Amino acid sequence: MRFGGHFFLATTPGFHYFEPAMKLLRSACRLLLLLLLAANLAHGFARAEEHHRATHLGNPGTRFAPTIHTEADLRQRYADPVLRLDFIEILRQWGWTGDPADLFAAGLTNPVTEWDIPVGATIPFMSSREDGRPICLRNVTWAGAEPAPAYAFTFVSRGHVWRCITPKPCSNFFVEDLGETVRHELGVDCDAPATNLLGRPLEICVNVHNTGNVTESNLTVSLPVPGAVAITATSDDGAVTNAGVVWQIGTLPSLATKQLCAQLKPAAPGRLTFQPAVVAATVSTPPAPSECGTEVIGIPAILLEKADDPDPVAVGDTTTYTVKVTNQGTADDRNVQAVIEIAPELVPVSTTEGTITNQTVTLPVVPVLAPKAVVSYRVVAKGVKPGDGHTKFTLSSDMLSSPISAEESTTVY
Repeated sequence: MRFGGHFFLATTPGFHYFEPAMKLLRSACRLLLLLLLAANLAHGFARAEEHHRATHLGNPGTRFAPTIHTEADLRQRYADPVLRLDFIEILRQWGWTGDPADLFAAGLTNPVTEWDIPVGATIPFMSSREDGRPICLRNVTWAGAEPAPAYAFTFVSRGHVWRCITPKPCSNFFVEDLGETVRHELGVDCDAPATNLLGRPLEICVNVHNTGNVTESNLTVSLPVPGAVAITATSDDGAVTNAGVVWQIGTLPSLATKQLCAQLKPAAPGRLTFQPAVVAATVSTPPAPSECGTEVIGIPAILLEKADDPDPVAVGDTTTYTVKVTNQGTADDRNVQAVIEIAPELVPVSTTEGTITNQTVTLPVVPVLAPKAVVSYRVVAKGVKPGDGHTKFTLSSDMLSSPISAEESTTVY
């Protein structure tokens, strides 16, 4: 389709430029991008190659502010609200990463010392003026006949220590980076399994983190342990105390982590919570509190015992079945119940607890059978016909996925 002297390709749902027009547009975009990159590189190279040589300070046309004679004069420069705007502009041109507010506050209050700029020293940048405008001169070499007198003070801004130097003759200040602020910081946390079966070893590990930027020395790490828990082993020469475990760490480098572990043996089921701590003489602020915990789980284990006495028994005489149910485990079992089906060679006569229905003796439900607890019953049955009778005992509980059963053989003659 021809439209306005150009060709278009009609498609659904819209129109697309013919391929040559698209190629021309892409080429123009690439050219524009290359020009922008070239301009940025040229600007960067110019900044890197910029160099100045100073032999005299205090020229009224280029000095940043009037000559400084006293410390009070220096502080007045940083207090001047109009001059502060020029400070900010100089720092912006330099690309300073600190906060000007920190500089101004330090200029008013921080200790000031006498400073000499050595002959031949190259300063990364220095403030100056051109036609009254504040300008940032980069790579300024002091080439005077003798060191340039100045005032200096240090301050902290955004995690770095800076030194601000202001030559007395011209107030052409500059700042230099002295490195990161020393940070003494520690962190601590611990690892524990969500659950642990009673009777199995329980391992708790403490993780000590040096989150500061200097090596820390002589750290003391503690792990309080509840009194009902035995401490069976420790890593890294951990010392067992009445309160728990204590470790000593000689050194811990910046950004390093040290893991310390203890093996424990709980005495009873239940929730255990651990709150480790770490202290060092150089760290004034303690780490944020941390805790971990585990649920110690017991296991119920039901034992069914039964016996008859006497055996054998004559027709018309009686025998007594004794039933004993024991929780041998370490946790409660619930809804424990035994049911007895008396063999057809006998008939049930009485039971210490429960009910009798025909040949079935239903013993009562025990709502909770605690660890090591025992319940016992006695059921009396009378022989009614000769034979080898097999009485069946069935036990059920919440712990058992399905009932268990056992038989007792009784001879009736």
